[in-house]
Amino acid sequence: MKENIIGKRFNRLVVIKDDGTRSSKGDIKWLCQCDCGNLYHALGYRLKRGLTKSCGCLNDERRRERFRDLTDTETENFKMISRSHSANQRVYWKCVCRFCGNELILSNNDIHHYTSCGCRRGASKAYMDSIRNPESLRSTKPTAKSTTGIRGVYFNKRKGSYQAFINVDNKQVYLGSSRNFDEVVKMRRDAEREYGYK
Repeated sequence: MKENIIGKRFNRLVVIKDDGTRSSKGDIKWLCQCDCGNLYHALGYRLKRGLTKSCGCLNDERRRERFRDLTDTETENFKMISRSHSANQRVYWKCVCRFCGNELILSNNDIHHYTSCGCRRGASKAYMDSIRNPESLRSTKPTAKSTTGIRGVYFNKRKGSYQAFINVDNKQVYLGSSRNFDEVVKMRRDAEREYGYK
């Protein structure tokens, strides 16, 4: 006797009825209503095992999220400066670690799974002490991965302009942007003097 799953919900799909057809192995195909409004025919075992969760709209949403523009957004751990490149269906972003100011390239997934550029994990005690020391962030020396040669100044390829940031109380502060490199460097230098950078 077949199991009656009519009316049951499986993720975004609610089973309406047996659609009267079978797979090549004799599995029942069920007509379902997706939360987005579409009708979808799904095999019962795929619904129960969580292999089919929607009519396909869930994958579409995840794909749009993966390619969403993250420029000038930030998380607890990183500030996204500009898009770097795409590879293997993933977008990679030029980011700044909010703990030490280091520049690095991260994918969308990495941004949400990494907690720092590495400065908070596996580093020597001396290095971690320097990171914890607020004075270590009050520096004008460019990081090793700087692309402009000026600490806190980055080039945003998408906008075609330079952006300036400075670390204040362990947080990245946006200073402004311009297509003129010298103007942005001045923003950074003025802020360094204001906040007592060395």
